[in-house]
Amino acid sequence: MNTPDRIELKLDLPGLPELAPLVTDFAGRALDLAEFTGTRRDNLLTAFLCGVELVERTLAQQGDAIVPLEIGVTIDAHALEFKILEHGIPLGGDLDVDAGADITDRIRPNTIFDRLWWVQKGREGSELHLRVKRDHASIEILEEVRHRLDLEEAETAHADTLPSNKTGEYRIRDYREGDGLEVARRIYEAYGRSYPNPDLYVPERIDLLNRSGRLHSIICESPDGDVVGHYALERPDLGPIGEAGQAVIDHRHRGHGLMKPMRAAVEEAGAKLGLLGIWSQPTARHPISQRMNIKFGSTPTGLCLGTTPADAALRGGVAGETNAKGQPARHSCFLYWDPILEEPLLHAFVPEELAGILSPLYEARNREVSFNTDPRNPVEGHSNVSTRFDSSRGVAWVALEQVTSGAFDGIQAAISAMETSASAATVFVDLPIDDPGCGHLTAQLLSAGLRLAGVGPRFRKVDDERRAEDVLRLQLNLGPVDFAGLVVEGDLGRALADEVIGQVDS
Repeated sequence: MNTPDRIELKLDLPGLPELAPLVTDFAGRALDLAEFTGTRRDNLLTAFLCGVELVERTLAQQGDAIVPLEIGVTIDAHALEFKILEHGIPLGGDLDVDAGADITDRIRPNTIFDRLWWVQKGREGSELHLRVKRDHASIEILEEVRHRLDLEEAETAHADTLPSNKTGEYRIRDYREGDGLEVARRIYEAYGRSYPNPDLYVPERIDLLNRSGRLHSIICESPDGDVVGHYALERPDLGPIGEAGQAVIDHRHRGHGLMKPMRAAVEEAGAKLGLLGIWSQPTARHPISQRMNIKFGSTPTGLCLGTTPADAALRGGVAGETNAKGQPARHSCFLYWDPILEEPLLHAFVPEELAGILSPLYEARNREVSFNTDPRNPVEGHSNVSTRFDSSRGVAWVALEQVTSGAFDGIQAAISAMETSASAATVFVDLPIDDPGCGHLTAQLLSAGLRLAGVGPRFRKVDDERRAEDVLRLQLNLGPVDFAGLVVEGDLGRALADEVIGQVDS
C-alpha cells in the first residue's frame, strides 16, 4: 500500500550472482526514495548487500540448487526497513553462524542499521530484517505526486461539468438487474478499496438495494453500450427524503459533462416518488461537486467535519493531509438541500449566537422561519437518546426526539460510549430545532465543547410519515480533521465555514 506517508517495494528473483547489479540498483533507489544521501547512503547500501551475501553464503551449502530470493523494502515516516526472504535452508540465530566476520561486523546493529533480526516464516522460509530510522516526516516524492494527482482530479472533475460534441451519444437510463458488477468496477477504478460504502463493491447487494427501493441507481451508457457512470438516489429507510450521491464516471469517459444529465435524472426520480426534497454531501476537498449542487438549485445547510476516513482516496491515491503530529486527517463534507415540495413555516428555538448564520441558510432555501432565541428550560423527564454508528466511516450519530431535563446528561453519556466503546472519530448530535428547549440544550452542549455543523434538512421523522422536520446538528471531532485541504464554494458556503471553523482558504 503506497500513501504519502508509506511506500512498499518488492523484488523477486533467483539467487544467481549474475543478478547482483539488479539487487544493488533496487536497494540504491529505495535509499534514494527514503532521502538518505552521501556517505550514510553508501554505508547503508554496503551493509544491506552484506546482508544479502550473508543469506547467499548460507544458501551456497545447498550445492547447485538455485533458491529464489524475495527482497522487500518498506519506507514510512519513521524508518526504512529491508526484508530478505529465502526459501532454502532455515536461517536465524546469531549472525556469526555460517557467515564470515567481515560480513557480520559490517551489519551489526548500532553500527550502520539500528536493528537487525530474523523472522521465521514456516514453510515460506527465513527472513532477515534490517531497519534504520529516517530523519523526515514524509516521503517527498510521494507528497509531490499526491499534490499533482489532487490537482489533476479537480481539473478532470471540472471537465465533467461541461458537455462535449460527444455528450449526446451517451445514454442515461434507470438501473437494470445485473448492472451491479459494472457499477462495482467503476467504484473500484475510481477509489480502489477505500470507498466508505462497502455495499457498492458487492454486485448482488447493489441489485438487492435497487429492488427494495433503498437505492435508485441511474446508469450512464457509452455509445458502445458499456456502463461508464453511476449516480444514485439513496433512501435507506424508505423515508420522505432522499440523498443524491455515489456518483462516479469511468475515467476513460470523462470530459463530456456526464455528471449533469445523471444528476438531472436523480432529481426527476425524486420528484416522481413524491419526496419532500433531496439532500447531498458534496466533498469539501474541491469545489466541483459543490458547484454542481448550486447549479441544480441546492443550497448549503451544514458543514460536517471529519465525515470520511483519511484513507478514502480518489483514483491515483489522493488522500488527506496530515496534522501537526503526522496523523492522517479526515475529510469533510458540506450538506446541501434541494426542496421538491414547498416547505411550511418553521418555529425554531436556537441560541441567539446561532441565529445570525441560520437565518441566511433558511432564506436561501426559501423556507420561512420564526426564530425564538429566549432560552427555555426543558420539560422534566428522562432522556430519549438514540444512537447509531457506521464502523466503515468511524462516524457516530446521537439523536434526540424531545428535549427533557435529562437530555444533556444522556447525550454526554452517549458521546462517551461512542468514543470509548466504538472508537468513533466523529460524532454528530441532532436536536429537534422546533422543540422549545432546543436553545437551552444547544447552549449547554456548545459550552461543553461541541460546535455547530448546521441544519439537517427534514432529517427528523414525525408522526405523519409524509412529513419530516429539520434538526439542529452539532458535532464533536475526536480525530484529526483536514482543515488545510478544506475548499469552499460560494458566499453562503464561506459564511457557514467561517462560523463553523473560522476563516478558510478556498
